[in-house]
Amino acid sequence: MTLAGRVRRRFPIGALTVGVVAVSTTFALVASCGSEAPVAAPTTAAAAPLAPSAEVAGATEVRPLVPAELESRLRSAVLEVRSTGCGFDRQGTVSLVDLGGGPTAMTNRHVVAGSSDAQVVLPDGSLVGAPVEGAVRDRDAATLGIAGLADTAAALPAAPTPLVGDEVVVAGFPDGAFVSSPGRVVSIEERVDDGGDVTVLLVDVPAASGVSGGVVVDSAGRAVGLVAARDPDSGNAVAYPFTVLAAPLESELPGC
Repeated sequence: MTLAGRVRRRFPIGALTVGVVAVSTTFALVASCGSEAPVAAPTTAAAAPLAPSAEVAGATEVRPLVPAELESRLRSAVLEVRSTGCGFDRQGTVSLVDLGGGPTAMTNRHVVAGSSDAQVVLPDGSLVGAPVEGAVRDRDAATLGIAGLADTAAALPAAPTPLVGDEVVVAGFPDGAFVSSPGRVVSIEERVDDGGDVTVLLVDVPAASGVSGGVVVDSAGRAVGLVAARDPDSGNAVAYPFTVLAAPLESELPGC
């Protein structure tokens, strides 16, 4: 594996989860979100965004749009999730990935903290309940029950950790709307997490609130990372490679 530096920084946990209005209609915010957004009826997924550009050696690089076939697969496997816990209502992303033992619905620990179940928004706009199975030990990751999703969503196969410079796509629900954005792995670093040093991917795609639990896929559409945080310097996505999420679930549900 190529390491582009050893950086020891804590993830800004919770920075990518959108707070929404509680059932009682009082506004609830997740720390550092910076905006209030009422719960609305599920909306139709937004069209694919314009391709972002990146400065390369003084020239402007125009990246291609996400291929339609890959976009369709991502829309099936990457879903919006809503949960209530610790005094907050939250909106984030859940990604269906096959890690070799069958489909797994993965999100971040901070998206479902204090919750025993979540509501997943299916591609047709309907809601389905998904119990929180548990949190991955020492990581900002958690899994949801797959039963209610198996007939409507298709899991993405997992792949080994990519290399620096590899082209990837980040997909999730920033601000509650589906977005898939092409980018590149700009570094593979070690950062300090709850379980100590952990390898993470830094992808040059901006990370907005609500993309927590989104997926990073390679050019073949295989899952290579789970978005967990926003880099404090660049504002870009920080993701766990799936190779570091193989730890067993904790015996208790993720707490506040």
